[in-house]
Amino acid sequence: MKLLVTSDLHLVRVWRPIVLAKLAQWVREVEPDALLVAGDIAVAAEAETALRELRRTFPHGPIIISLGNHDFWGGALGGCRTLPATIERFWQAPAQRYDVALLDQENFSLGGVLFVGGYGHYDLGFAVPGLRYEGKVVTQDHYLHGRPPIETTLRWRDFDWIPGAADVLAIARDQVKAVQSRILASDSSRIFLTVHTPPFEELLGIPDVSMIDPENPPIRAFFRAYLGNRAMGEMLQLYSTRIAALVCGHTHRPVAPADLGGFVGVNVGSDYGAPRGLVLDTEGPTTRIRPITELVV
Repeated sequence: MKLLVTSDLHLVRVWRPIVLAKLAQWVREVEPDALLVAGDIAVAAEAETALRELRRTFPHGPIIISLGNHDFWGGALGGCRTLPATIERFWQAPAQRYDVALLDQENFSLGGVLFVGGYGHYDLGFAVPGLRYEGKVVTQDHYLHGRPPIETTLRWRDFDWIPGAADVLAIARDQVKAVQSRILASDSSRIFLTVHTPPFEELLGIPDVSMIDPENPPIRAFFRAYLGNRAMGEMLQLYSTRIAALVCGHTHRPVAPADLGGFVGVNVGSDYGAPRGLVLDTEGPTTRIRPITELVV
């Protein structure tokens, strides 16, 4: 089975035509058996349009998605207080209407492979230890509000747009439990994991934390805390013998296939208006992954 894999399409109005044109080109040239998207498809209010356009671009064959943080943006405006409520209010009906498998709600089986996944969120586990700005220590309270302890226009905007975003750690724990429950719901020995936020440091696609001087860090070092869910990775290691491969996105930094201790993982690395794609071949005992190098923007 040949999978076309991508992530972070951000199919909102400004980028939608560019991204869909590139996706259509990939579909023509790769002729995949299925399309897999690892989160950040659009925003909540544009779920209907985004999934309709995905199905129009890939009319025949399974479309499999997990959601990303941007896919929950605006959920509160629709009266949602939680991430599950946002899925039910905005994503569930169009997913059914356009025959899209939504991994945040259930597993999907295809060609002898079980697709398991979900959003993932972030548990602050990748934060830089002892970070300071102008002598001011960054505390967990700063992370729980998305702002460093100095004046800056930069902030983590999920806190403005995601329902219940203040419960960062609770959301992260719930995501780990949800993915684990879906793994345990099947006895499959060949699981393909799809999560939006990286569960392993090797998949962040940014310099190692040892390269950062915590006493004189760049402002973006603060936002490292929101790049992934370390506890998710710790949980997944418990099932490493059952996992064939893992794909993620979120950081907009590509990471080539990496050995995660029993299975391979990759970060697609799409950026706003500049999607990237991968081809995964699941035939044989191992999963082969190659970039669509000639098609990458």
